[in-house]
Order: sequence, then structure tokens, then C-alpha cells
Amino acid sequence: MKNSFLIVFIALIMGCSPTRTTLPNDVDVLDNPAARNGAAVAAQLTTLYGRKFPNCNKVDSQPAFLCSGITLRVTVKDPAGQYKVWDPSPTSVKSGGVSLSFLRADVNFGRLAWGYGNGYILYPVLEKPPGKDQLQYLCSYPMDAWSWHRSATEVCGPSAIYPAQSKRCQDAGVTTAAQAVAVWSLPGGNPNLRQCGFDVSDDRNMLAGPAFYQSLLAKSMLGTTGFNGHNEIIISTWPAGRANTLPIMAFFFIGGGSNQGLTDAQYNQRDFYNSTIPKIVIPIIRLTPPASATGTATFTYVASDQAIAQ
Repeated sequence: MKNSFLIVFIALIMGCSPTRTTLPNDVDVLDNPAARNGAAVAAQLTTLYGRKFPNCNKVDSQPAFLCSGITLRVTVKDPAGQYKVWDPSPTSVKSGGVSLSFLRADVNFGRLAWGYGNGYILYPVLEKPPGKDQLQYLCSYPMDAWSWHRSATEVCGPSAIYPAQSKRCQDAGVTTAAQAVAVWSLPGGNPNLRQCGFDVSDDRNMLAGPAFYQSLLAKSMLGTTGFNGHNEIIISTWPAGRANTLPIMAFFFIGGGSNQGLTDAQYNQRDFYNSTIPKIVIPIIRLTPPASATGTATFTYVASDQAIAQ
């Protein structure tokens, strides 16, 4: 991936441009008032959700998470007063990885991790505003990896129950979605802990894009099972206390019914605003999950949902 970014950079400064997929960007710099417009953020989330790209810019070294999909993390408000929701948890600090999920039109799921109703969404790497941190994606599991039951010393490492099958996919002999589904579908045992993690780290270069796409295909191939559970993407743990530079695109809550997650989303919006210098307003977006694997998620900005006026 590093080589691909260098190639693109050299092409730009020489006044030429490589063949690429057009990436519309409706959101500008986050710290610019125009970029914080919640309606624009909702529109961009809709665009990202609908991009069913196998990779970015038709380059295998650029996995699709760099320019498409919704990378999100569910949160609990101010957990025991120990850390901010956007900072890594003590578990993530110890393991070296932060667990998130990836939602896209071709990778639908109807229920968030643990049934939680709110959280935050990260900018894709290629669309983050200038001055924001570039986070490092490490591995992708088609379904919930039960990562807290895996290696405590190796992020994306194996589970003790399935030490051979559950290590990184290339080391477990799994390179395709069909092979991943075959391992998942073995009778008995715990398929969540048995599945391997597709290695999408930067060092994988041209293998990273296909690996990530195969993890997405595997989830889709699991049909109803895939829809009823979330996937798991692990990002290298970032330092705490970097609210100003963390690439958070939106806080969200699950819309519908009593909008139970809204109160926590409002708390997080205020807490983030009060934790940044200068102050940054991150919009709150209503996320309505798809009702089926072929359904469509929606992203809506409602002014009355906001705890801080834009």
C-alpha cells in the first residue's frame, strides 16, 4: 500500500493522473464549518455505504476500506469514568487492537455488536480530512471474531481452542471466501473462534485488497447467518487523548422506536466538543439498519437530535 500511495503522489506532482475510480467527496475539512454540516455528512455516509468496490482506484494494494463502507464502533457512555469512548479501552491497549465493524450495501447486518444502539463512525483513510490521523487496519473477520477469547499477546492471533485454523488466514491455508465459509460451516464447535482473520495490513501490499474483499464475500455467502451477525475489523490501537486528530466522521445511534441510543450519542457529542481545542462539533446521525440482507441502511441527519447546534 505504501508503494501505491507513493505512485499516486508522484503522478499528481508530475501533472498526470493514473487510471482510477472516481471518488466523489462531499465532505471537506472536518474543522471547516461547511464540512461539519450534518446533512452533508449523512449524504457522504450514504455514498460510502453504496460503494461496492473490490478495492480502491482499481489497485489491489488499496483495500476497499480505504474508500468505501462504514467503519463503526459501538460504545458505552463514559465507561466507568475510565476513558473517553473514542479512546482505546484497557482491553484494546493490552491487545494492541481496537475492534470495529464494517457495514456496506453488499455486507449488510441488522444488529450491532452486543445489540448496542450507538457509537461512532470513522472516515475512510483516503477521504479523511487533512490533519487527521491515519489509522492502521490489521485484519478482517467475516463474522464476530470473539477477539477477547483469542491470543492476549498477538493481535489478530489465534484462539486456544483452534490454534491452527484460527490464525491469520494465509497461515491457515485460507485465501478465498469459499474456503473461509467451509471452515465456518464445519459441524460442531464454535465457528466464531474457528474462523481465521484475513490479513489486510499495509505490509501485505498487493495481497491486502483481495484479502479484505474475500472477507466481505465470505460474510455475504453465509446468507441469513451472515446478516444476523456483525463482522469484525481490527485496527491497530491508537494513542489516547487525540480527539483533535482522530478521524471521527459522526456519532450515531440506531433510529426507531424510542431512539434509546440518542441520549448517549448526545452525551458523546458534548463530551467530544468539550475535549477538543479548538472545539469540534461532530454531527449525530440516525442509522437505520437494513431489514434484510438485500435491504438498505439509511443515514439521516436531524437537527433536533443534536446536543450542540451547528
